[in-house]
Amino acid sequence: MRLAMPAGREQPQRDPELKRKAWLAVFLVSGLFWLVVALVAWHYWS
Repeated sequence: MRLAMPAGREQPQRDPELKRKAWLAVFLVSGLFWLVVALVAWHYWS
């Protein structure tokens, strides 16, 4: 029977490429959000 959680001595394998893509997605979504906020503020005050 396999346990749901790995034993303490086993480190989960993380794909560095997937991690890079995840961070890129976080930065892109964050940048898009702030771009929309800036455009709304510009439209509101101009």
